[in-house]
Amino acid sequence: MKCICFWEFEPEDFDKIIEKYKQAMEDREKVPDKFPKILFGPYSLGGEWKGFTVYDATPEQMTNLALHYMPEEKVKFVPIFDSKKAVELYLEMKK
Repeated sequence: MKCICFWEFEPEDFDKIIEKYKQAMEDREKVPDKFPKILFGPYSLGGEWKGFTVYDATPEQMTNLALHYMPEEKVKFVPIFDSKKAVELYLEMKK
């Protein structure tokens, strides 16, 4: 499932987040399926301590990622869907 992960943290936790990010990248090398596959990002929102990353993820991978960054980082996963496919399904339902 594709999803956007919105994340944010406090400025005083930045060093901890950097270390956790490095560890997550190392873990991805050792156990590729532990965390979601990064499709886009991560990107920070200008001048803020928050941003987003687009993933291809299973519920287990989302949980692993959220737990990995806790308690310093808050994450929110929002599923995203192919609009073309959604329209096709909608039109099929109307029949």
